Amino acid sequence: MSRHIIFKCPRTGMNVQHRLDEVPADKAEDAYRSVNCPACTLTHFIHRRTGKLLGEA
Repeated sequence: MSRHIIFKCPRTGMNVQHRLDEVPADKAEDAYRSVNCPACTLTHFIHRRTGKLLGEA
């Protein structure tokens, strides 16, 4: 199962929609996934449980 998230691209400031797969219960809490950003064409790392960018408070 997957869910939609919206994150703000740190480079362009645009809101970006992405689909993340659910994290199995046996996976680590700090599981980040790399995402290709369509707004700036760079790769960002998003926490699979919270949907927040790496380094975001």
